[in-house]
Parts: sequence; structure tokens; C-alpha cells
Amino acid sequence: MYLVHVFLDAPAGCDGLSHGVRELLLAVAVVEEGVEHVCVHAGAVRSPVVGVFVVADRLEDAEESALAFCRRAVAAVPELAGWRVRSGRVPLVGAFYEGLLAAPGPAGRNGPGTIPSI
Repeated sequence: MYLVHVFLDAPAGCDGLSHGVRELLLAVAVVEEGVEHVCVHAGAVRSPVVGVFVVADRLEDAEESALAFCRRAVAAVPELAGWRVRSGRVPLVGAFYEGLLAAPGPAGRNGPGTIPSI
């Protein structure tokens, strides 16, 4: 399963996403897209992010499915009239893991050095 962040752009004069948009999005999901869960981060009024959890074999397939799902939802849901899907991608978490590896401490699974035998 992949988490894909889909970035939306609000229409001019819009005050943000309407209440209950998560349920409206889920209502248009189809099995073939692999959408399992949707999380709406509406804090950025002009450019909110929709987190789409997608079951897919490859990262590229997950991104394509999430984008197709959100584009179709924007076109089909009246409460999203005028909204536009700007982009979508799986967020990278490399910096988090690099920080773990660079942290001081004993060598092992969460620190620099070799992984000890189990």
C-alpha cells in the first residue's frame, strides 16, 4: 500500500474544501483504482492536500491511480466544482532514515555500522 499526496488548487474566491469532502471522495472510488482510505488535509485553504492510500504493485501505478481517482472525483462531485488537481506523488521519507543512520549511538539497526547477528 502506498500513500499518495494529491495537491489541489482551489477556484478563485473559494474559502476551502467543504465539510464532509472525504466521504464525497470515497463515494466515487472504484475497486480497480485500489483506493483504500482518504485523508483530507484542508489546512492550506488555497492548496489543500488529499492523502490517498492506494493498493498497487508499483509506486508509479499508485500515483497514477490516485491522480485518476482525484481527477474523476473533482469532475463528478458538485462540491468540488472549479477545483483542479495540480499534482500527486508519494512523499519521500529518505531524510528521516538518513537522520536515524547519522544519529550518535551504538551500531545496529537504528544507528551507523553493521547490523549485529541475531
